[in-house]
Amino acid sequence: MTCANAAPRVIGRSHFRALLDAHQAVLVANPTTAVTTQVSNLSYEVDTRNSLQRIKYEPSGWNYWDWEWAGEKRKVHFIKAGRQGDPVVVLVHGYGASSYHWRYNVPALAEAGYQVYAVDLLGFGYSEKARVDYTNAEAWTSQVMDFIRMVVGPSSGPVVLAGNSLGGYVALATAAQASATHRSDPQQQPQPVVRAVALLNGAGPFRDNNAATGKTAEQEAAEWADQSCSLKRAVMFFAFQRTKQPARIREVLQLVYVDHTSIDDDLVTSIETPAQDPAASEVFFLVSHSTRGPPRYVDDLLEQLGGVPLLLLWGDKDPWITPAKATKIQSLYPSAVKVGLDSGHCPHDDTPDQANKALLQWLESLPPIDDIPNPPTTEVSSASAQQ
Repeated sequence: MTCANAAPRVIGRSHFRALLDAHQAVLVANPTTAVTTQVSNLSYEVDTRNSLQRIKYEPSGWNYWDWEWAGEKRKVHFIKAGRQGDPVVVLVHGYGASSYHWRYNVPALAEAGYQVYAVDLLGFGYSEKARVDYTNAEAWTSQVMDFIRMVVGPSSGPVVLAGNSLGGYVALATAAQASATHRSDPQQQPQPVVRAVALLNGAGPFRDNNAATGKTAEQEAAEWADQSCSLKRAVMFFAFQRTKQPARIREVLQLVYVDHTSIDDDLVTSIETPAQDPAASEVFFLVSHSTRGPPRYVDDLLEQLGGVPLLLLWGDKDPWITPAKATKIQSLYPSAVKVGLDSGHCPHDDTPDQANKALLQWLESLPPIDDIPNPPTTEVSSASAQQ
């Protein structure tokens, strides 16, 4: 049995894209009111360490959305703050984290006059640990796009997307898809969905990522796929069991945080608890294992972005996604604004005061929503559209 056959609900790339396209077309043509449930009131507390307001940890979460996708309902968690009618910011967490990772940023943004949503990606945080195909973040791109259209709602106008690490890649992919659709098919999507994008140490592959090894991404993917599926699952299972232990979580965070005092019990618990879900190890495998075709390269996503304002808010001491990546993005997208912080991989939680000030300053510099120009209508190449 091949690994692709063993993974649940894995389908061919063309079939998968057809399902996504059909789903988006139905959603645009037939807007639906999202079914959401609030389980806890959002409350804040003051962190005596830095005197900043932050979200008070709640083990059961705050709000849930029944997301209908690929013929099934999926439970998606989100945090909501701020006043209805204010400009909207949607926050997307990174790998292994949750909406709670934006604990210092949600209060600051809401207080500054923004309506804020922080969503848990499928498979992470409080959201359902769904055994689905996570290749190329396509499921998450569809999730965030649907979240904007159904939960945030079209009456809120175009949103600002901000994402950390993996969440940055998802935010970029979502904005690129929205911009490409708006340019190529304005009748389907007459108004911009995404106003601007902020990447906080954003992840994602470049076309020349594998130059050092002399192998193409396709060659490396093929070598990985040729290995025994059962062996890969076993190795990843045991790696996951160690990774989800509190001591190991602290150890990993200390590698990528500049301020180790930011790594408190609530943060560790917010990462550990979702990992105890019985399906979490299988999701870990599915997220880590690509099953369909080459990756969606950052280069192509930037090309599809179509002039949407882009902030590169970077922790300059990140050992994983270094400032060189921000420099590379800026070379491909010269209009991007780069702000370097004395911080690590998660600047929004590591050095939240710095991150909040930089993010708010950039948000204030954006043109008013009513003044957003429509991107020029251009033909999107078939190669880009298939990414």
